[in-house]
Amino acid sequence: MSAVGTREVAAGEVRRPAHARRGPGNAALRIGAVALAVVAWELGTGGVGYRPLPPALLPSPGETWQSLVQYARSGLLAVDVSRTLTQAFLGLGLGMVAGTLLGVALAYAPRVGDALEPLLAALNSLPRVAVAPLLIIWFGLGITSKVLLAFFTVVFVIFMNTYAGVRSVDPDLVRAVQVLGGGAGHVARWVVFPWVAGWVFAALRTSVSLALAATVTGEFVGSTQGLGYRMVLATGVLDTPRVFAILLVLMTVGYLVVEGARRVEGYLLRWRPEAAIS
Repeated sequence: MSAVGTREVAAGEVRRPAHARRGPGNAALRIGAVALAVVAWELGTGGVGYRPLPPALLPSPGETWQSLVQYARSGLLAVDVSRTLTQAFLGLGLGMVAGTLLGVALAYAPRVGDALEPLLAALNSLPRVAVAPLLIIWFGLGITSKVLLAFFTVVFVIFMNTYAGVRSVDPDLVRAVQVLGGGAGHVARWVVFPWVAGWVFAALRTSVSLALAATVTGEFVGSTQGLGYRMVLATGVLDTPRVFAILLVLMTVGYLVVEGARRVEGYLLRWRPEAAIS
């Protein structure tokens, strides 16, 4: 094989899709890291006969697992997970739509964008926890207040990315479409939308986790169902194993949701050259 051929093969190996590089070895490392964390947890909670902290402060993995099984068998786990995810995804969807539309509109109307910038910056600076009580006063303990809190958390992230994406569209691409006889609709379809899609989906993974966190925060403040609500109840009676069990559920759900968002992004934006080497 020639030197040129060798270089081509090497380049091809470097440019393998990201999913091709995540093989069994990587999965084994991740499983091993989780196993080590569980072993360390067990050793720190009396696994070697010495328990530095009482169960009320730090339950063992076995105690946490037993509480999780009881939670699942009661039927409340499925109900709470469904309620929390429903609220988070509704807020995420509404936030993505509103943030994208607002970002595109203000990017094409820079004077309006400049006029609204102080107001938007002030709203975005509000701590989401501070907004939760007000939303519950206005909309009650039901699903609406949590959806709006997730929406309020996500919409600014999507808006800022969309706005920056539209403003950064390559003018050479726009001129190229116009030279070929394309109008504003063609520019939007073939240049602006594909360009902005990358910016929007870049914020998707962050927005998913933020929507979930905002929903749980709202459930902490006031709710009748959901993982956050159930954690507040467990904390009130010092049921630490149940608190840890819910934390594990939240970690698992959060990981799966973010991983799902990553896969959706990779599938929808698979046409991007950089997607092949990310």
